[in-house]
Amino acid sequence: MHLFDYTRETVSLDGEWEAIPDQYEVFEEHPIANSFALPQAPEDDLLNFDVDDGYSIQVPSCLGEAVPEFRHYEGWVWYTRRFTWSGPRDADRTFLRFGAVNYEATVWLNGERLGSHEGGYTPFAFEVTDYLEEGDNVLVVRADNERREDGVPDEQTDWFNFGGIQRSVELVPVPETFIRNYKVETTLADGQVDVRVSAWTDGPDAGDSVSVRLPELDREAELSSVGDGRYSTELSLQTDAVTLWSPTSPRLYRIVLECGADAIEDRIGLRDVRVRDGEVLLNGERLWLRGVSLHEEAAGKGRALDATDVETRFQWLNELDCNFARLAHYPHTREMARTADEEGILLWEEVPAYWDVDFGDDDVQELYRQQLRELVQRDWNRPSVLLWSIANETDHEDATRNRVLPEIAEFVRKLDDSRLVTAACFADEIDDGVVVQDSLVDSLDVIGINEYYGWYHGDAADIAAFRGHPDGIPVIVSEVGAGAKWGHHGPEDQRWTEEFQAAVYRDQIDAIEDNEQISGMTPWVLFDFRSPSRQNPYQRGYNRKGLLDQRGRKKKAFYLLEEFYRDENE
Repeated sequence: MHLFDYTRETVSLDGEWEAIPDQYEVFEEHPIANSFALPQAPEDDLLNFDVDDGYSIQVPSCLGEAVPEFRHYEGWVWYTRRFTWSGPRDADRTFLRFGAVNYEATVWLNGERLGSHEGGYTPFAFEVTDYLEEGDNVLVVRADNERREDGVPDEQTDWFNFGGIQRSVELVPVPETFIRNYKVETTLADGQVDVRVSAWTDGPDAGDSVSVRLPELDREAELSSVGDGRYSTELSLQTDAVTLWSPTSPRLYRIVLECGADAIEDRIGLRDVRVRDGEVLLNGERLWLRGVSLHEEAAGKGRALDATDVETRFQWLNELDCNFARLAHYPHTREMARTADEEGILLWEEVPAYWDVDFGDDDVQELYRQQLRELVQRDWNRPSVLLWSIANETDHEDATRNRVLPEIAEFVRKLDDSRLVTAACFADEIDDGVVVQDSLVDSLDVIGINEYYGWYHGDAADIAAFRGHPDGIPVIVSEVGAGAKWGHHGPEDQRWTEEFQAAVYRDQIDAIEDNEQISGMTPWVLFDFRSPSRQNPYQRGYNRKGLLDQRGRKKKAFYLLEEFYRDENE
């Protein structure tokens, strides 16, 4: 279960660390490997490895951005952080939490191995109560970003493999029995807002009561135990007593949960999402999703975004008049969803089950579920999150994939059935139109289709032949677009010019906007991003389908999409 820490008083371990690349994995075979994490390595070993004299590096960061000579490095990096600890007087237990380490992290504290975590984009935590020392401590993390055939994602992706400790590290002190996580689910029925609140406790005092308060709504309740440390209750409110969360009114309410000596606070939104008659409904009202896709990347920083980077992304989304964004192709920093709550931007979130993941491998399936669970449990209280996406551009002719992905869709629904499940699929051409022939769509609430008419094949207007799904499942055009290098101009029929990209957008918009089976779009992509496989003279290591370049300079297509979305919103 995810460790909720967001509004707790925590101790940050961000800042200056030491980093030692170990591409040949020499240290693991060294006779003193088990001593590496100790405060003082044997003196004769300091000739090659000194935990206090690596490359000084700020955490969070991406190794190749912080130390440019390792720009394309893949493999082991040993990170070390010394810190002094004198825990809070009222804390009985302490956890060590990582926001994300790409791709696999193995962690030692004061020479004790805490464990490992695989997956480069989701949070994880270890209890360190018995390993922390009063006074000086040494933390060692072995981060390994080597791409793997049996990983999620696998070896081949269309984005850059940034390595390192890319999100914050912190110590989280808690009472002996504490609230580990909570969940709020909202439904609308018969003029009422029904709110189910669940909480999970961790600790020996399983009999402690758990309570919840919504101070601004003047409601409170005791939660009842349903076993295994889980508690639950239901509240009903009249709709006229509540401002429902929506893009036009992103109202958030304070929530407080208490259990014995522990208390946590958060801000939540109350809203209801569902599909009906081929449409996506928010609070019973039809949505047309004016969106765009984006990667988690900033020039010179890689994937280690700060508050200014997040703010800039939402400035661009608001300039475009978006009410929706697709966070591709992996979980982004939690600040994206929390800012989306405040800004009124709905989100598509996904895990990197991308292209040729080995769905038939049992260990890969376990890792796949783990990453989904870590994402869902982190963000299941964010009203901005509309869609959980389970896959992107996977082979719909593969029998193993077609067996596994419907099971994954049900796995996500068991975790959280208050949101919609989607996947980015391919559109297929047949004699009388464009359809989706993927059997997975029968397991989805919303179909995403990636199509690049006018760029990789055909003409941009060919999508007008799209016929949707016979059962009327809502469709989002999850990828569409064309490449252009910022500042490169020419006629509309000349590839890589801003004019060509804008023409593709114009023709696609004309073809899509009148199709009743399409409920929105997230063109590819908001800004140019690193991709080693893109190496023609216009790209040189970047995917150039951005509406902006990697430095934030706007291309002509940005203004065209902005105009369309503003017209749609009138």
